[in-house]
Amino acid sequence: MYTHPLIQSMTHRIKGSLLILLVAGLQGVVLLRYGQATPMQAWGDSILSTGLLTVAGFFAWFVLEYIRVWQVQLFLAFLVQLVCLGISFTVMTILGLENQESFLYTLPLRFVLGLLCWIILLQWYENLQNEQQCREMLEEERMRQEKEKQSEITATFSTDCIDRISVKDGSRIHIVHLEELYCLQASGDYVTLFTSSGQYIKEQTMKYFEQHLPLTFVRIHRSSIVNTDFIARVELFGKENYQVKLKNGTSLRASTSGYKLLKERLSL
Repeated sequence: MYTHPLIQSMTHRIKGSLLILLVAGLQGVVLLRYGQATPMQAWGDSILSTGLLTVAGFFAWFVLEYIRVWQVQLFLAFLVQLVCLGISFTVMTILGLENQESFLYTLPLRFVLGLLCWIILLQWYENLQNEQQCREMLEEERMRQEKEKQSEITATFSTDCIDRISVKDGSRIHIVHLEELYCLQASGDYVTLFTSSGQYIKEQTMKYFEQHLPLTFVRIHRSSIVNTDFIARVELFGKENYQVKLKNGTSLRASTSGYKLLKERLSL
């Protein structure tokens, strides 16, 4: 159940109060002009009628959440007007401030004014609830997408994550530790590993390394994967072109999507 808009913020409270005063003043003027009532009768009747309608309108917010059929809402609108008019007439008669002839004469105006205010109020309520539902749906969709994205990342990096790369060179086998590997670049069907001690060529795909290297390695371009521990800075180079500068002076080009992924990994 949503928070009632009339108590949700100070702005709504002020607007609601001004609207209530406006309706009470309008009804008072109508009763003075056409009802042949004294000022005391007119303003007392107007304040009582508007007050009853305000109370009914306040609780209508909670009822509207469960009643969506417009025929039922229309019936409820007529019923509320009849009840409010009946209570108002009874109270004013008991207080000796109501004239039966004047009341019957102004009954159509009272009914139409109250019904119009009620319809406007219900329409405002419905618009607010629809906006709230749209915001909730968008928030749920955003959270769902984030959850799916996180699941993909977890699935990608939680299985078979490597901590070293073995490279065969003739009769020798080199073991490349990840802490000394600062970037990888595609070389046709091979991948070149760049380390502080030299370069090594591995018969493997970039996709494989993208999926099996730790999160410190980011694919910034279709042909480049960089170790974020070796990044010195990232620079804008031309329109939507980025260069990643490494601590050893190497420059790597980053695509737009690669730059966004890099920012996410670096929490920028």
